[in-house]
Amino acid sequence: MAQKQLVKRSRQSFGRLARFFNQLMREQLGCGPVTVQQCYTLEALADGPLSMKALAAEVALHQSTLTRVVEKLEKQNLVQRTRKSDNQRSVEVRLTDAGQQTYLFLDAAGSQMISDLLDLIPAERRAAIVDAMEEVANLLNPNNEAFQRLLQGCRCGIPNGISPSMEQKPKQM
Repeated sequence: MAQKQLVKRSRQSFGRLARFFNQLMREQLGCGPVTVQQCYTLEALADGPLSMKALAAEVALHQSTLTRVVEKLEKQNLVQRTRKSDNQRSVEVRLTDAGQQTYLFLDAAGSQMISDLLDLIPAERRAAIVDAMEEVANLLNPNNEAFQRLLQGCRCGIPNGISPSMEQKPKQM
């Protein structure tokens, strides 16, 4: 298959996966205490405290957006923020006991959802599909240098400061 066709299929599949997975997450969390972004934040903190900078990179949010997410989680007593004693500008975020319990509940529900989804895939293809997803996830990791290079610069073809509606349309004759 030609590279151009593979690129097109991959781009369409990535877009659909992102939209459908977000829809699945919203449905799963719709009756729960947290939003999708808050769930990702709890998950990122499950292995231990992180600085706001590291947490922002892990959940792929701008620090100002993450601050609002963390503030809401803090009001629910799910996370706690503390300033590091050696650097008062650095804020560390950690799960509270209630946050840990909430995460464990969400993790179990999410694992069951993924198990149910995997059951819909033929058994002989499951491992290969999971391997491929892991490979793509590793490539898309913000700590991956190749991924950082992909993020540099605007690739949409529209120069900075110009919105598509501002572009001149061809004159009709």
